[in-house]
Amino acid sequence: MKRRSLAFRLTVILAVAWFALFLMLGAVIWQSTQRLIQEAQADKARALATQLATISLDAVLLRDYGTLERYLTDLAGAVAYAEIRRADGQVLGQTGQHLPGVELLRVPMRAAGEQIGEVLAQYDPQPARRAAWQLAGLMALALTSFSGLTFWALRRLLLSRLVAPVAALIEQADPERMVTPMAADTPTEVADLAAAIGGLRERIGRHIAEAEEAAHARNEALRRLCSEQRLAAVGQLAGEVAHELNTPLSNILGYAQSALPGAADAEQRDALMTIEAQARRAGQIVRDMLTAARAPAPSLQVIDLEAICAAFVRLVTPLARKQDAIITLESTAPVPVRGDAARVEQILFNLVFNAVQAGASEIRLIPSATGTPEVTVADNGPGLPETVRTRLFEPFVTTKPAGQGTGLGLAISQRLAREMGAELEWVESDSGSRFRLAFPSLVEESQS
Repeated sequence: MKRRSLAFRLTVILAVAWFALFLMLGAVIWQSTQRLIQEAQADKARALATQLATISLDAVLLRDYGTLERYLTDLAGAVAYAEIRRADGQVLGQTGQHLPGVELLRVPMRAAGEQIGEVLAQYDPQPARRAAWQLAGLMALALTSFSGLTFWALRRLLLSRLVAPVAALIEQADPERMVTPMAADTPTEVADLAAAIGGLRERIGRHIAEAEEAAHARNEALRRLCSEQRLAAVGQLAGEVAHELNTPLSNILGYAQSALPGAADAEQRDALMTIEAQARRAGQIVRDMLTAARAPAPSLQVIDLEAICAAFVRLVTPLARKQDAIITLESTAPVPVRGDAARVEQILFNLVFNAVQAGASEIRLIPSATGTPEVTVADNGPGLPETVRTRLFEPFVTTKPAGQGTGLGLAISQRLAREMGAELEWVESDSGSRFRLAFPSLVEESQS
């Protein structure tokens, strides 16, 4: 069975009650109106019969039947049937047609105390019925209008004073909805219900908050535990892999260094220098992985961010070009900061090649000494999905498909930045991705 709202039920009950009341009042009004009109017509017919008996007395005594007929003809339009009889029952004259079932009014004709005849009269009930129906129709129209207005006002009052407050209370049972204060003239029962629901709402909200807090703490603990376990596994694996990588990296570095003095031309020399630099960088990465848990202190000194960015652009441009990417430097002014050049280069490398792997074709490095010394890495790639923006710097968080990334790059980059006293952060932009590596100014460091 379909559920019906309280407003619907109140409407039906009011409509049925009003209809029944309308029928009863209509029947009473119709009967009363018909009876009153019939009584008025009967009184009229009786008065006319009495008047006819009075004026016809002499004509009956003189047997002047012509006068009697004239009197009856004059009376024809006023009554349905009229008749003059003598005391012996002889009909002296009549007009109209006798109506069976309608009361026959009798008025005696007396002379010297003796009844010499009588006048019989009947009224026509049809005009009474028509008048009663007409009056009943008018009364019904008026009653319908009044009933409709009363029904509308009563229904509006019930809906506004009972149904609407209850519906509002039902909506406010949701702890996330804003509480609307009850009106001062709210019925006592509704106000009590509002107070009960308010208390229930507070208890539900408190329980939900406690449950969410407990769930969040549990999930955070599980996440940290999983991250720590994975980092421990990576550290163990890195120790084993580092031993295997150190030898070939040392060989590559040694061969590059030995071949460098005998380079045939500048192009070959640049290639050998790139091999040497990359071998050194690979060795540095292996050492960073091995010492990730120990978090060694960086070698801090005054460095020029603009010079490091320029050298980095020259270093990685050939590699980026193979990926159809262009790397540009948008500054020529020195940006002195206190930091570790190797760590800055590694951070830039992680940011740039994350952008290249995400599909960016243009990557800009923007060192700036205005305000906070910083370098911004901006690209025209697809940007970051909202689902990972708040967890960018957590270990193993990545937007790459499984098997194509470890999710450690940004986590390591942020750790390296904080070891230098800098801060790496994602900056919201209209297009692509934008990361900012900010350092404390040398003036602030000297004052502190």
